[in-house]
Amino acid sequence: MHSLKSKWIVWVVVLFVSTQIYAQNERPNIILMMADDLGFGDVGFTANNTPNHTTPIQTPNLDMLAGESMELLNFYSIGPVCSPTRGSFLTGRHYARFGIFAANEGVFPSEEISLARICKEKGYATGHFGKWHIGTLDPNHSPKPDRAFPQFFAPPWERDYDVSFVTESSISTWDPISSKNPYYENGVVVTDNNTLLGDDSKVMMDRVVPFIENAVNNDTPFLSVVWFHAPHEPFVAGPSYKEMYSAYSEDEQNYFGCITAMDDQVGRLQDKLEELGIDDNTILLFCSDNGPEKNKPGETGGLRDRKRSLYNGGVLVPAFIKWPGKTDTPSESTYQTSVLDLFPTVMDIIDYDMPDDRPIDGTSLIPMLNGDIAQRENAIPFLHSKKMAWIDGDYKFRLNVHGEPTEAYNMILDRNETTNLIGSFDAAQKEAIEVAAIEWNCSSNWSYWGYDFLPDEYTPVDNEWKGLREVTCDEVPTNPMSLIEYQNSGSVLFEVFPNPTKNRFVVKGILEDYKIHVFDAKGNNLLSTASKDTELSIDISSYPKGFYLITLEDKKNGAIAFQRIVIKQ
Repeated sequence: MHSLKSKWIVWVVVLFVSTQIYAQNERPNIILMMADDLGFGDVGFTANNTPNHTTPIQTPNLDMLAGESMELLNFYSIGPVCSPTRGSFLTGRHYARFGIFAANEGVFPSEEISLARICKEKGYATGHFGKWHIGTLDPNHSPKPDRAFPQFFAPPWERDYDVSFVTESSISTWDPISSKNPYYENGVVVTDNNTLLGDDSKVMMDRVVPFIENAVNNDTPFLSVVWFHAPHEPFVAGPSYKEMYSAYSEDEQNYFGCITAMDDQVGRLQDKLEELGIDDNTILLFCSDNGPEKNKPGETGGLRDRKRSLYNGGVLVPAFIKWPGKTDTPSESTYQTSVLDLFPTVMDIIDYDMPDDRPIDGTSLIPMLNGDIAQRENAIPFLHSKKMAWIDGDYKFRLNVHGEPTEAYNMILDRNETTNLIGSFDAAQKEAIEVAAIEWNCSSNWSYWGYDFLPDEYTPVDNEWKGLREVTCDEVPTNPMSLIEYQNSGSVLFEVFPNPTKNRFVVKGILEDYKIHVFDAKGNNLLSTASKDTELSIDISSYPKGFYLITLEDKKNGAIAFQRIVIKQ
């Protein structure tokens, strides 16, 4: 009998372990690739949807993958420059919410919940390869001297990545050796220059492939974020790639060549997935971080304007998604989508629940991929140089500095933005867009100052909100230091003032039935006291600057009757 019981237990354990491994292996791997300054017209797979446009740039691997995928014809980078896009890519939150308004501005806050964090919590191996550009990689060094300070230090190895091989910002796309802007591998500067020779996309893929192999060998699903440097300047191509374009100018040879070199590495990656037998369980996405640089060889494919513009030439980018089981039949979609949608989509894939109610600006792509919806239900916001654009349904609106829509373009029929249709919208429709855009602007203002993270202490690095230029949000404090809070609990009025404060604050109300506690941002109880008076002055001169939680505890039943944040300047 004992022997039978033992065998039964062993059988159950084996079944359980086998089921766990099977379930783990069934979780899809996720590879998210992004080029840098790649124009909509710089790849072959967009040519079919770009009238009167052909490109000399050879991208056979990207074209092949796009032909096996869903091509996203209306995919937006959100940011018209690189750093803002990258922050939104990882969080599903608009970059305005955490202050990365332009390249080399702000940092990626540790308080943000990222793709790497949620995947790591669900047992994924996480890796980031290539460009970073949302924080410095050394607290005392940066290729941008004005950022060589600890407050800008925000490396991927402190943002939930198990493995990273990154540069802070752009670097040569051939022989990427730089003492001013070095590669860091898992937090250590790469000093073996022999590993940094040749095409930069290959140098990156030389690290991506072992990361994937290691995850597969350990039966671990993985998230691999691959942010190519190509074709951002300084774009340089190797001799064989330049030779492919010998009929063109020197600039064009280098630009075209580094894109084809990147394409080769995308093909190498796909070959590896097939070799490892994981192609049918790996989601691939490819896009660009913004449109092509001005006065460079890149092509928008006829889209209006270029990088640094909120017209489509700056923010509508080539993209496709290959998702076994969902995009097995090649297709093209005009669904309005963006990098903001990556985070909520991955949330759905791995069944992740957010721990709080911070605003997420993106929306999951799964309903669209399943064919449940044909049109996006929430707006896509754009913000640059204190001006906005706003996609609602299939229309893109340009807003002036007051938030008023002054231009409107149909993103299905007129992606080149040639015909302004704002005159076809009545006053009520325009007012609805204005109200929605300003409401979003003010919500982002609230996020920027750290209110999404209360009661934890948070201070923006740059300390300057850069929303719509002529819009003020009266209902939202423009700075946490202006916050004054009251609470009326039945017939009892409690008040904390002044707030913000410097060395002491006063609690006012009917206090004799309550014990007053002061907690710091980490939840440590710094003070507990009581009073029979209607006012109690509390000295906090010895406390550091930051947020403190004040609670009034009912002496009879221990219930918290009142609590408020106090901010010490």
